[in-house]
Amino acid sequence: MPTILMRTALQPLYRDARDAHPGLLLQRGYREHESGNAENLTKTEHIHRVCKIPASDFHRHAYQRWLNRTIDQDRFQLVIMTLESRLFIGLSGSGMLETGCAIHHSYGTPYIPGSSIKGAVNAFARHRVGMEPKICDQLFGAAAEPGPDYPDGLSGLITFYDAWWVPDSAPKPLVEEIVTSHHLDYYGKEGEVPASDCDSPIPNHQIAVQGSFLFTLEGPTQLLTLATDILQKTLIQQGVGAKTRSGYGFFREDDRQQQKLDEQQEAVRQKLREQQAQREAAAQRLAEEERIAKLSVEERELEQLQSELAGYTSKDDLEKKESRSAFIGKVNAFQKSASCWAEESLRNQAADLLKAIWEGIGWYDPDKKKANQREKQEQKRRNEVAQLRQPPAAER
Repeated sequence: MPTILMRTALQPLYRDARDAHPGLLLQRGYREHESGNAENLTKTEHIHRVCKIPASDFHRHAYQRWLNRTIDQDRFQLVIMTLESRLFIGLSGSGMLETGCAIHHSYGTPYIPGSSIKGAVNAFARHRVGMEPKICDQLFGAAAEPGPDYPDGLSGLITFYDAWWVPDSAPKPLVEEIVTSHHLDYYGKEGEVPASDCDSPIPNHQIAVQGSFLFTLEGPTQLLTLATDILQKTLIQQGVGAKTRSGYGFFREDDRQQQKLDEQQEAVRQKLREQQAQREAAAQRLAEEERIAKLSVEERELEQLQSELAGYTSKDDLEKKESRSAFIGKVNAFQKSASCWAEESLRNQAADLLKAIWEGIGWYDPDKKKANQREKQEQKRRNEVAQLRQPPAAER
């Protein structure tokens, strides 16, 4: 008789679910357990169902949000590595299926815990590379120990985040795998039965991971390059996860995926720079509007003419020739308005501005051919500037 593992009322819900959460299926979706040959058949069918589930758009959007959150190059280093072989991670996870996989509880895709990555890199640096223990302690941390060095332990300078499965790096993130046990009695009876090559091999169906992963490190800029280099060497030479001695869990560099990631990040950084520039421009406009709102009418007229002058002088010779008449009309209107201003300091500013304008563009117009006409126009304009420095007629 099979052992029922799921309430009868729930079985139709799990059976009919088309877009189920792989982690939920692994832990709660195995309906019944039966000893003998039927067990392998039931388990195989269930694993086949779990591995058919693709990565969701929910995961894709979350992955993009993560890229956006880790865009700061002064804090984070991101690298994509592709599995050279398949990966077993979280193999001993709980569940009656007797096979596990580290599945993100929210997004339903496999991930590599940051603690597993940090442990593998730490071990590789200390025992394979032979890095100085003090340097390793600074990078990865150290446990509390008696003595003056780390009585309370030491937190490492480099933070290793969970590695994300890269969307579209494989048709599906999970893949069926078979691990064949050659000495079942030896392992099952804790060595009481000798292990011999006469045992019948027993295929054991498991769930593995394929595709690429995004690894994220955070820490001081000067140490990130060193830590990332050790990480890559660890994944290539030592691997991560379970059964690395059997060839599982080894990675290789993926230039195409890394280039795509770099381009995505640069696009996000460019967008952020543009948004920041827009915010700064809006803030400047607001500050300028507030400043102008506090000016008097006379001060606004002064600034307006200064702006007109800057626009006129920035033009080329042909544009200046075409717009000179209109510009002089604005100058004359300003002079007439300024002659009625009551405040002496503002009239002096107006006189200084007009003098600068006429000295810049000429005290007389180019169409004045006769010397007496030029002298007459220049004298008139000089008199107008001088009169601005005098009190209005009503005060004299």
